[in-house]
Amino acid sequence: MKDSNRFKITYLELTFPPISNQEAVTFKKGPHERFMKESDFYMIAGKAETSFCNPELISTHEIYVEICSDDKIVTAGTIDFNALKCPEELENMSKRVMIGPKEIATTSYPDENEAYFYINRLTPESILWFRSRQTEGIRGFDNYRDLMVYDLLYTGIAKVGDTYDRLIKNGHHARTDILSNEKQRSTGARVSEEIFIFMFRLEPLFISSFGDNSDVDLNFGYGHKKIVADAEKAFVSLLQPEYNKERFKRYPVGKDGLYDSKLDSYAYLIAEILTFNTPSGSFSGGQNNGYWNLYNDADVIFTDKKTTTILTSDS
Repeated sequence: MKDSNRFKITYLELTFPPISNQEAVTFKKGPHERFMKESDFYMIAGKAETSFCNPELISTHEIYVEICSDDKIVTAGTIDFNALKCPEELENMSKRVMIGPKEIATTSYPDENEAYFYINRLTPESILWFRSRQTEGIRGFDNYRDLMVYDLLYTGIAKVGDTYDRLIKNGHHARTDILSNEKQRSTGARVSEEIFIFMFRLEPLFISSFGDNSDVDLNFGYGHKKIVADAEKAFVSLLQPEYNKERFKRYPVGKDGLYDSKLDSYAYLIAEILTFNTPSGSFSGGQNNGYWNLYNDADVIFTDKKTTTILTSDS
């Protein structure tokens, strides 16, 4: 009789705020590259274009701003630039505020060549993400959960290297296919502004129990890339994103995943306030407060190597 059990739950955390396909071009070879390189699992999804509107200066360092979609105000809040975190070496630097429909930012003052650099940069989507993480300096925008809903189009991994090299630095067939085939979600929008990239890192947590008659064996027999490969198969097989041609119908069976590992069961969840609409229904992540827990408000993909299912947060 077996008296040991090995279980793993893997949390998907964003290494960078959601960025539009258009922004991805801007971020090539920039200082944000290092954050993108922490990811090797990504999703591509669509959502109606959003923009900033009706900004109002409250003080020298705080503004009120609304977020609009299709000419409708969908949320509003304030940004306190003095409270936003920035690199320590930039804290005492003189800053200027730039406000536009697509970004609100603090930058250095231009030099003699009119060159400047970003200190803090916020987009409508990144503000919602920072608000979902209770980031200091961002208040209001309280319906962020209702607004962070996207149509999942593609899920992929970097089998070698990272998401930046796989998806941002070099061209990728899925991004090309999506841009060529997706229609506008809001009037007058560019499709490239309505396609968003989510770059995740996978953080596994292992739970093992051993009985009196079993040896304590903590060698589970897999590497990080095996977890990544298995996660891709799990999400694609159950959520069936439209632009994934390979559906991994035999999952959890597979050569490069966790099927042959010593694990008895394993699970995946998104540790972010995100909801993805998919052909098989919606899949929601949970509140990320900086501490790992079972995220009772998150949906979970679970397999015991015999069957695979989605455990919803309300089940």
